[in-house]
Amino acid sequence: MRMNRWFMVMILILGIIHTAYAQQVKHVIEEGSVEVRAVLGRTIEVVVASGVSSLVRSGDMSSLKVEHVSGHLFVTPLAKDPAELIVIDGIGRSYRLKFMLGQDFDEKVIIAPRVNANDRAENIVATIDFIRELASGRAPAGTVKVVREGVIFEDERVRISSLIIYEKPDILGYVLRAENLLDQSLVVPVEQLNFQGLLAITSEKDILSPVGAKGSQGFLYMVTAR
Repeated sequence: MRMNRWFMVMILILGIIHTAYAQQVKHVIEEGSVEVRAVLGRTIEVVVASGVSSLVRSGDMSSLKVEHVSGHLFVTPLAKDPAELIVIDGIGRSYRLKFMLGQDFDEKVIIAPRVNANDRAENIVATIDFIRELASGRAPAGTVKVVREGVIFEDERVRISSLIIYEKPDILGYVLRAENLLDQSLVVPVEQLNFQGLLAITSEKDILSPVGAKGSQGFLYMVTAR
């Protein structure tokens, strides 16, 4: 009996915790106007699943502090009538965040609109076709070719440099070069590369030879939402 009573108490406590957390997390599944509960001077985290391509404040710029870190926005209202924040995500959808000050607040806002099965399937096929064209050395149809060389990622193991970018209104295709920096063979760490808006990435070879040896470099092909 005592064990059953403790079990019920734990269920009740967990339920209360879950409910309290749910009240502080707002899920946005459609583009448009969004009311966000806020407290003056308290930071709200806004997570944009498909990445952020643009931000616009509508109102007094100084009334709203916004920091952007890898698809996460940290928004702090600084005045009683804070500006609205217009967020354009990585695939062009827009959300107008209006901050309503009070005692309750949304600790986190997650923007992750639903995508129907047909749209998802079409997007997957389009992405596969796009990256296949990159890997074959052809310019994908409807793209603008931009030569833009420069290092975009580097750690103690590997250096990844951008060579060519193929631009479309909604997506970008990259031809990249991966260089092994170790004195031993390296498995190309494509699964660990997490670029903003990443849709797909593949490598022409699985393993790079030690630095300085033939085969120490190889091509990567990447597609991201714009």
